[in-house]
Amino acid sequence: MSSFNPVYRGYVLTLLVIVYAFNYIDRQLMTILLEPIKNEFQASDTVMGLLTGFAFAVFYATLGVPVARLADRWSRKKVLTISLALWSGFTACCGMASSFWQLALLRVGVGIGEAGGTSPSQALIADYFPAEKRSTALSIHATGTHFGVLIGMFGGAMIADAFGWRMAFIVFGLPGVLLALIMSVSVKEPVKKKTKEDFPPLLSSVKTIWNTPGFSRITIAAAFTALSGYGLGAWTPSFMIRVHGLSLIETGLILGIIGTLSGLLGAVLGGVLCDRLSKKDPRWQLWLPAIGAFLSVPFQGAFLLWPEQHQFQLFDTQVPVATLFMIAGGIVAAFWIGPTYAAIQNLSPDHMRTQASAILLLVFNLVGMGIGPVLVGMLSDYLMPTYGNESIRFALVTSLAFVFFGSFLYLRAANQYCQGIQRMATT
Repeated sequence: MSSFNPVYRGYVLTLLVIVYAFNYIDRQLMTILLEPIKNEFQASDTVMGLLTGFAFAVFYATLGVPVARLADRWSRKKVLTISLALWSGFTACCGMASSFWQLALLRVGVGIGEAGGTSPSQALIADYFPAEKRSTALSIHATGTHFGVLIGMFGGAMIADAFGWRMAFIVFGLPGVLLALIMSVSVKEPVKKKTKEDFPPLLSSVKTIWNTPGFSRITIAAAFTALSGYGLGAWTPSFMIRVHGLSLIETGLILGIIGTLSGLLGAVLGGVLCDRLSKKDPRWQLWLPAIGAFLSVPFQGAFLLWPEQHQFQLFDTQVPVATLFMIAGGIVAAFWIGPTYAAIQNLSPDHMRTQASAILLLVFNLVGMGIGPVLVGMLSDYLMPTYGNESIRFALVTSLAFVFFGSFLYLRAANQYCQGIQRMATT
């Protein structure tokens, strides 16, 4: 049981939500600014997919495990603080890139910095909150991504429209450095139960974590679910601009509001439902993500395929009817987030929590963030001669097939997860 009082726990969770929001603002900027960057550097969809996904993900994911090891042995708070300062600084520098390859290298720097962001945060939350409240706490933490989407999408579009895409990176990068300073002076490091000498070698730790019953299936299920999710996240703004004819600001406003409201509702609802249902049967920890992922496919498919000429008036803006399906899909798609992260923390001993989270994110991001945007970009380029601007629509629809496989793996992992929980209870 955590020794911190509820008020302080709430403060730390709020601060970590803000950090996570900046984490996603810095990622989301590249997504909303993809079209003006692509036009300035005369790049193909495939190359932009590499810049949006692989250039960032390969370093972000692979460095996550050794950085997590450092956080578990040294200080989760300090690793998070240093990482926040690094990725924020590199984000600001992206606004100074004079060529495509300079921008690509700076995005690598952002990925290196963010390698120490999510895993230490999740481990800190697991330290601060007891097991029966972790799905809710980690779901609340995940809402930071949706605030990041709103601010990054709409704020980035507004700044880019007024001052150019470079200024957006600078404006949203610099405040993260100040936030790192606040983190360093106000967040307390929870006491670890093991000393540094008790830690096994890195490869031994990775093997132990991976062989925990349920861990590998949960990780692969999340990865395949994320493959489509990251593809949609990276290319939906381009889809709205090319197919629905929206401006950059209209796209940022509509997607920012929809992504935030549906994601917030889905993430919190998923966490609360999971904590309540799991008390009756622990398999709901993974059944709920499976159901949410499965139900998201028809809604997302309807969003992508609904005729673009169907629109309705909202204030002074013409809004595509298709976005109504995006709202429903966003709610159920977010069910997996908190329960998945909580399941990984529940399966892990306290001195390996950051490493366990990093291993999940390694596979999750290499497959999801690394392959998803690139795959959609390649499919779009391949279909371009036949379908023109419609190619991005059919490329995104094709990627939804991976969600069904992810949902199936979540269901298959439920019984193994129960075995892992029982083993943890006896150690």
